Amino acid sequence: MTPRDLLRLAQLSDSAFPSGGFAFSGGLEVLAHEGALRTAADVEALIAEQMLPRWLSFDRWFLAEACAAPDADALAALDAECEARSLCAPLAEASRRMGRATLASVARLGVAEAAAFEARTKAGAAFGHLPVVQGLVARAVAMPVAAAEAAAVHALLMGALSAAVRLGRIGALTAQTALGRLGDCAAEGLAAPPPAAPAAFAPLAEIAAARRARLPVALFAA
Repeated sequence: MTPRDLLRLAQLSDSAFPSGGFAFSGGLEVLAHEGALRTAADVEALIAEQMLPRWLSFDRWFLAEACAAPDADALAALDAECEARSLCAPLAEASRRMGRATLASVARLGVAEAAAFEARTKAGAAFGHLPVVQGLVARAVAMPVAAAEAAAVHALLMGALSAAVRLGRIGALTAQTALGRLGDCAAEGLAAPPPAAPAAFAPLAEIAAARRARLPVALFAA
């Protein structure tokens, strides 16, 4: 990768990039409220055992396929498949909202492919799921798929740890040490080929996200 590629990678994986991820906890908030997440170790275990495997077996497949999609129609079909396979409604909504926020931000940066697909979502002809959008953006800026995967999984880990910090379940410095260990786990997962077909199974996180409406007051949208 060139220095320019590395700078793009840093920009897209930065927690300051306006993808809307700060508004979602992936079920962490509900589990913290219910007492299932009491310590930093609990947080790290949830991410390592639920969130990361789900990303590796589901989101990663759609991202890689989107990177290889030949045209916008193929991307829309892939996006529709992601919608059909997203069985946890709150997590599906989070994926759509983050994907559309990413599309809007990248379109503002002058990426024509993002602007065109954003128009499809506004017309109701596409859903705008996050991993599909991440693959679209990577292809549009000629980012290697491995770099796009690294950026996406880093954003996932940082988003979850940031949510846990705001929920008071982990300190900022402890979160950084956890990020190092989780990054090692993610790198090990990325070293293996993507799955032959997408499959999402993270029951603890998904059921928690589905119970978010029961919270008397919520900090996150899901």
